[in-house]
Amino acid sequence: MFTGYGNCYRLDALELADEHVRNRQHWTYKTIEHFKEILGNPGFPCLFGRKAVAAATCHIIFARADDPANDIARGLADYVSTIAPIPLKQRIGNPLLVFLETTTDATLAEQQALAWKILQQVHARDPQPWPQDVPRDPHDTQWSFCFAGMPLFINMSFPAHRQMKSRNLGNSIAFVINPRESFDEVASAGTESGQRIRARIRERVAQYNDGVIPDSLGFFGQDDNFEWKQYQLQEAGSLMPSRCPFHAAATPENQIEN
Repeated sequence: MFTGYGNCYRLDALELADEHVRNRQHWTYKTIEHFKEILGNPGFPCLFGRKAVAAATCHIIFARADDPANDIARGLADYVSTIAPIPLKQRIGNPLLVFLETTTDATLAEQQALAWKILQQVHARDPQPWPQDVPRDPHDTQWSFCFAGMPLFINMSFPAHRQMKSRNLGNSIAFVINPRESFDEVASAGTESGQRIRARIRERVAQYNDGVIPDSLGFFGQDDNFEWKQYQLQEAGSLMPSRCPFHAAATPENQIEN
C-alpha cells in the first residue's frame, strides 16, 4: 500500500523512501521509472529537466484519482515553501512533477479537460490570496497561475499525446511546475542568452516531435503571448478552448476551506 499521496518528495529522497521501494508493482513506482527513462533520452528537448532528473533534484507529488486536488494542494504548498528561499538561478534545477493516477481509456480531450478541472480545484484550496501584482485574467499577457503567493508556469503533459511527444511523460497525466520568476531568470526574452536557450530548446522540440513545433510557444509578457495557451498544447483530438478554462476566484471568500 502506498502511503505517500500528497507528500512533496525530492527525487533522491523518494527513491530511498520505504513507501516507494516496497511498492515496485504500484503505479507510482512504475511511473517514476518510466519518467526517468523518458528524460534519460539524450534527445528529450528540455535540457533543464534532463539535468534535474540526472541530479535527482526534481520534486515529486503523486495524486490519487479520487482526491487529486487535495493531494496536489498539500504537496504544492510544501513545494512553494521549500523553493522560495532558493536563489532564482538555482530554482530551475528544482522543478516539481505532479503525477495523477490516470485511467488509460480517456481521450486526449478528456484528459485535458480533467487537468483544467483539477487545476481549478487546486486553486480553490489555495491557502493564500492571489498576489495583487499578478492579473487574475488569463487573457492578460502578464497572467500566471499562482499558488501560495507564488506565480508558476505549468506544463501539462498527457499520455494520449501522439504528435506532441515532448508533452507525453508516460501513462499518467503530469504537471511540470516551475516558479515563473526563476524560469524567466535563466531563459528571459529580454536577454541574448535567454533567447539562445529558448531557441535551442525549441529546435530540440521540433526534432523530438518529428518536425512539429507548437505555434503557441512564446515569451512571457509579449503582446501576442498568453501563458495558458502554453500550459496545454494542441494536436488532432485536443481540447480546443477559445478562452482559458481556468478562472481565478474574485475574492478569497470564493475559495473553500482546505
